[in-house]
Amino acid sequence: MKQRITVFVAGLLTGAALLGGGAAFAAGILAEHAPQTAYVDGAPVQLEAYNIGGYNYVKLRDIGQAVGFNVYWDGQSVQMDSDAPYTGTGPTQGTTTVGNIEVGGFQGTTLKVGGRTPLIISPNTPQDVITSSHPAILAVENVMGHWTVLAKSPGTAIITVTAPDGRTGSTTFTVVPADPASTVDLNANMEIRLEMVRLINEVRRANGVAELPVSDALMKAAQAFSAKRYINHNTKEECELVSYYGYSHGFNNNLAVLRGVATEDIARQTVTSWVDSPGHFQAMIDPACDCIGIGVTIVGGTVYCQMFAGDSNSHMPYGQQ
Repeated sequence: MKQRITVFVAGLLTGAALLGGGAAFAAGILAEHAPQTAYVDGAPVQLEAYNIGGYNYVKLRDIGQAVGFNVYWDGQSVQMDSDAPYTGTGPTQGTTTVGNIEVGGFQGTTLKVGGRTPLIISPNTPQDVITSSHPAILAVENVMGHWTVLAKSPGTAIITVTAPDGRTGSTTFTVVPADPASTVDLNANMEIRLEMVRLINEVRRANGVAELPVSDALMKAAQAFSAKRYINHNTKEECELVSYYGYSHGFNNNLAVLRGVATEDIARQTVTSWVDSPGHFQAMIDPACDCIGIGVTIVGGTVYCQMFAGDSNSHMPYGQQ
C-alpha cells in the first residue's frame, strides 16, 4: 500500500540542516525545538521539528525514514531515491570501509581549517564510539545527536568507529589551510562600531537582559561581511565567515543599509531602525546571546551595517567546507 504522511510541513531543511542544524538566522531569530507527531498509514511517528518564524520545519531525512524512501547528501545536492529504502547514504558517497563499518564525511574527507562536516556511519548505533587519531588536527563532536568532525589544523587524521559488538570502520581525513585572510580592513570605522555595541547594550539593559561583551572573532566576521555590501542576508556565507574568523557556534544577526546619513548619526539611526523592527529587536535582546560583533562599511554615501550576536549554546548549520 502506498505510504502517506499527514503532517503539515511548511519547509524542508536540506544541506547541512538536513542533519539537524539547530539555528536559523533570517531576521536574526534562532530556531526553537518543536517535535511533531506525524501519521504514516495511520500510525503515529515522532518527528524532530524546529519552529522558525512561526513555521515548523521538519528534516527531510526524517520524512524519508518514516515513509520509506532514501534521502542523502551527495556533496553537492540533496538526493532522493523513491524506490530505495532509507539508509541516509548514497550508493557511492565516498565512504571507506576498513573493517565492517562504512565511514565518511557528508562534505567529503578534505576540509579546510575551521570546517565541519557530519559523519556518514553505516550501519550505526547510538552506542558507537567515535575517535580521532589526532584530535588537535580533527576533533570529534556530537552536535544535536549527530556525530561531526571539526578541522582544527592542517594534517591528516583517522576517524575510527567502534560498534558495541566489536565491529569497526575507519577513514582518513585531510585538513588543508583555510583561505588566506582577505584584504578587508578589519579595524575600519571602529568608533562607530563600538558606539553601536554601546547602544545595543543600552537597549538590552532597558529590557532586563545582560549586556554583551565584544567578541574579537565576531567583530572581524561582521566587518568582513559588511565589506561585501549585501542588502539581504546570505546565511551560508555569514556562517562561513563567522567560522573562518574562529567562532564555531550559532548566532543571531541583523543587517541594515543606510543612505544619506551623517557619520555621527550612523550608530544611533541603525540601532533605532532595529528597535523598530520586531524581528531585529528580538535578535538584539535575545537573553541566550552572550557576545557580540559589529561591522560597518561606508562606500559612496551608503552605509552597510552588520550585527552578529553569538549564542555559545546553539549550533551553526554551515561552516568552512
